[in-house]
Amino acid sequence: MLLDFLLYLILTLFIQSFVTPTPLSDSGNVRYRTIPVMTILLIIANSMIFMALQAPNLYQGSQMLFVDPVEGTARLNAYIEQTWTFGYRGIFMRDGLGIGAFSAFTSMFMHGDMWHLIGNMIYLYTFGRRVEDACGSWRFLAFYLIAGMVAGVGSEVFNTAHTDIPSIGASGAIAGVMGAYLVLFPGAMVTSFWGIGIILRVPVVAVLKLVGVKWVKEAPVWRWTIRLPGFLLLLFFVARESIASLLPFLQPGAAQNVGGVNNAAHLTGFLAALLIFFFVRKDLLTRYFTGRRL
Repeated sequence: MLLDFLLYLILTLFIQSFVTPTPLSDSGNVRYRTIPVMTILLIIANSMIFMALQAPNLYQGSQMLFVDPVEGTARLNAYIEQTWTFGYRGIFMRDGLGIGAFSAFTSMFMHGDMWHLIGNMIYLYTFGRRVEDACGSWRFLAFYLIAGMVAGVGSEVFNTAHTDIPSIGASGAIAGVMGAYLVLFPGAMVTSFWGIGIILRVPVVAVLKLVGVKWVKEAPVWRWTIRLPGFLLLLFFVARESIASLLPFLQPGAAQNVGGVNNAAHLTGFLAALLIFFFVRKDLLTRYFTGRRL
């Protein structure tokens, strides 16, 4: 299972990052320089819940289908039952069925597969550390959970067909963290892996060196990562999610979850970032509204 996890991590980073930049780390100087305890604990919690409760049924069940179809099918059915029981479903809220409103909480700690988990944790690690530093660990946790629940409940606004499809994943809460990062640190740079950008960087830097531009004189021609303005990455994200979320309104009968992704939850989670001012440190809040550097 560990080897599978590492292989999925490598493939996820390469495939997803060749066309679309994948943020790897905040490049800015963190004012408080605190250890992001809660971000790390959230990554561990999400990973452990998936690895201990969901992955055995999903992956072992898939493998056992070729050896013992009965046992394999039973395990896959158990995975499906977990998703439908603890994932967020609007019917739980509207009709008080199942675990009711509690599903808005449990759904945040479940994931569809290893790709889903790793992708979410990369974004949480990149943007969560600096937002946690701005809030403090416990206030950051409160914001994270509230953003995640707002994402789940808010996505029902876009569910015009009232389809009963369970929604799982931490992406709604993480979208809230990303939105908070944009609000608090709009000028920050983010170290990213972007295949196309890295390749295009080579001729650009080489030409500038030949021309004699001073600020690139010491810059290496080849780098495995590239620094991009954080606001560009985040505005691209919210634009993409907004377009996908509006499809049910523009095209009646269109699916709410495009390609299996609950874009509406991402959008409403991102908008929940406006609540961040209730959770940041008091001195940072003062600095923010007086226009000083955070």
